[in-house]
Amino acid sequence: MKVSTMSKVFLWLFIGLLITFVTGYTVSINENMVINIFSGITRYILIIAELGIAIFLGARIYKMKQSTATCLYLLYTFLTGLTLSAIFLVYELSSLLFIILVASCLFGGFAILGKILKVDLSKISVFLIMGLIGSIILGIINLFIHSGPLYTFISILSLIVFLGYTCYDIQRIKAMSNSDMPEGKVAILGAFSLFIDYINILIDLLNLFGNRRD
Repeated sequence: MKVSTMSKVFLWLFIGLLITFVTGYTVSINENMVINIFSGITRYILIIAELGIAIFLGARIYKMKQSTATCLYLLYTFLTGLTLSAIFLVYELSSLLFIILVASCLFGGFAILGKILKVDLSKISVFLIMGLIGSIILGIINLFIHSGPLYTFISILSLIVFLGYTCYDIQRIKAMSNSDMPEGKVAILGAFSLFIDYINILIDLLNLFGNRRD
């Protein structure tokens, strides 16, 4: 794997996370704006837009221009910032900063693990997908039954899944960097995959350990 490729992946990941957190914090300053985002149809439009970009980028990146892929990635991180703006109002700032630090350490540790492991992690991809689907199904069920213990279990399951995906995605990026895929596209797709991993790890940790405002 080219060292420069992985450096570009993490550079784009940093840029994406910076856009997300700056956007989220900026929006959170105006509480009415956050309320507007999470009320009515706006919230669902954002969710559908994020999902659409994720599917389109993953499916079409081989055929689209690198500039298009970059714009879609940056747009996705901006939309994520809008949807995460509420965490700056829901959680105490000290708790949020601490969880971000913990999430970064966990993410970094499992990224290093994925890089140094000699075991082919593609063999566990099926279990990761099963875990992801399971957490989604349980999450939908819990929308109706509102079970606290089930909510905690879902967060733990999701955390395990995305820590596993962090290792897996690092190996996948290594494989892509050795393919005929242009380095710039590898960097964007790799950053996009790791961005999703990190954000989900952060959300799961907040659900489990974050201190909410009174």
